[in-house]
Amino acid sequence: MLRSMLAALLLAAAALAQSPTHTATLATKHFDVRYEPGSRAGAFVEREAARAERDHAEICEALGIEPKGRYQLFLYDDVADLSATTGTSGTGGFSAEDQSHVPVNNDQTRFHELVHIIAYGRLQKAGSEPRNLFFAEGLANALLEHVHGVPVHSVARFYLDRDALPPLAEMTGAADFYAWLGARSGFNAYDVAGSYLRFLLDTYGAKKTTRYYMGASASVAFGVDEAKVEKAWREALARFELRPEVAALLEERHGASVTMMLDLARPPGLPPELLGSPKDWTSLLDRALAPQNGAEWKRVKDGIVGKSPLGEWSICELGTELYGDCVVRAKIHTSQPSPLMLRLSAANQALLVNGTFVYRNGESHAFSQLASMDGARRQTDFVFVRRAGKLEIWIDERRVLSTDADATPSTVGIGFHQGEVRFEDVRVRRL
Repeated sequence: MLRSMLAALLLAAAALAQSPTHTATLATKHFDVRYEPGSRAGAFVEREAARAERDHAEICEALGIEPKGRYQLFLYDDVADLSATTGTSGTGGFSAEDQSHVPVNNDQTRFHELVHIIAYGRLQKAGSEPRNLFFAEGLANALLEHVHGVPVHSVARFYLDRDALPPLAEMTGAADFYAWLGARSGFNAYDVAGSYLRFLLDTYGAKKTTRYYMGASASVAFGVDEAKVEKAWREALARFELRPEVAALLEERHGASVTMMLDLARPPGLPPELLGSPKDWTSLLDRALAPQNGAEWKRVKDGIVGKSPLGEWSICELGTELYGDCVVRAKIHTSQPSPLMLRLSAANQALLVNGTFVYRNGESHAFSQLASMDGARRQTDFVFVRRAGKLEIWIDERRVLSTDADATPSTVGIGFHQGEVRFEDVRVRRL
């Protein structure tokens, strides 16, 4: 439920609870505002304390709860100071039980984080439906309403207009919301979630919305099922005015993520122009193996196996025949997570690691987060295409990356980074 769900926000909470650096305190009615003596943050403590009290009153009113409780607010000079002091990274602020850790002079971050700890401390369980962090981040941005200068509804409307707004169940049903979001680089799920929760608050009021937020079904909380609630939200978004100036700004911020979301929404499957017919494909499993370094490569009954204890790339060229525009397809088994490679020379290397990359002569050339080598992956359908001056990478029959190609004809190579990898099928088709 929500209490355990919000616990996922607690980054090193135990170590931070008695931070040895933040020994100075300014106490207010609802906050102990903590800072490091002599720090730049200490110069702003009165302002931060006063605004935290104002935030507290506004949040409690919006949630329909009595303004009470006591919280710890830790102040830092800036994000770099917060990261260095707490040992965290990739976050502008975070919350832990009754604590919020934020840089000074960032009213949006402070308000957002205070929503987390107030909701965590004050809202009561209302049902057994699971709630992932879509709800926690959505509530915080719903109460902000305007994030980075624009209404949260404008962001959701931007995606809706481009048919790139995911089904609600996909977002709320992700077991690991941050992992789901991490695989959709640039997609602004925080504001989309904020739009949904803002719609609920404005439509049904705080009491019903917080019941739903805390685990009651939509039917119990609102008297209608979730599908009807989602339909009403989308209809409201379609009526929301997205001014051209805001649309232009959002296109600049999030236009690339629209293409990514549309690609993800398409059903998997290679297009006919790449599939061709079976007779068009040539197996490379029987070609001469030409390893380029010290890894062990050998042909086995069910493919080609590479084995190496070294934490470095091992590459094996397959034969000497040169290919120009072509499709290379490999079915690959990894007994444990291991980065993979297909290549058409050092100038066109397709890598599946913590994301999908094209490397060119040792340098990263293009990147996508649509597919990665995660801990659960054991089988990979890896397709690498060079045609008409472009490269495409398809992972598990979804196109995840496209960029410009080096057109020089080349042999086909396979590779991996460490461990043992079995290339069960490697074949090529000329285009």
